[in-house]
Amino acid sequence: MKVEYVPIGLVKSSFSEPGEPKSMRNSRSVLALDPIYQGALEGLELFSHLLVVYHIHRSPGYRERVHPMGDKSLPERGVLATRSPARPNPIGITVVELLGIEGTSITVTGLDALDGTPILDIKPYQEHFDSPLGVERERDPEYRPGDG
Repeated sequence: MKVEYVPIGLVKSSFSEPGEPKSMRNSRSVLALDPIYQGALEGLELFSHLLVVYHIHRSPGYRERVHPMGDKSLPERGVLATRSPARPNPIGITVVELLGIEGTSITVTGLDALDGTPILDIKPYQEHFDSPLGVERERDPEYRPGDG
């Protein structure tokens, strides 16, 4: 089965080449969405953090084993046990801090994507769905998550 996606926007960042991951994650980026998604942003400002799903358009291609974070001093692992871009499907997911929204431009920090990276989706980060604590709380039949 073939799966195709249409990007909803592009990343604007100061990194046009892969760099040191900490530097990338500590810089600001803008998620520049297509104007047709203006209405889809309603309520996003209520969240402090987002999940950004993107296509790693400069992926080096699939490799079964890689050194974590490209550090050759660390032993190789299976790529699915790392965050390497050399994935079977070059999809990246990163939790970012939401700094502001102006029109369809979302300013964030914490994104490790290059300038021009196609954005596939944005979701609010919610502890209930996105952390081990949420999984644990779901074991309690009386627990009900709140909004946000």
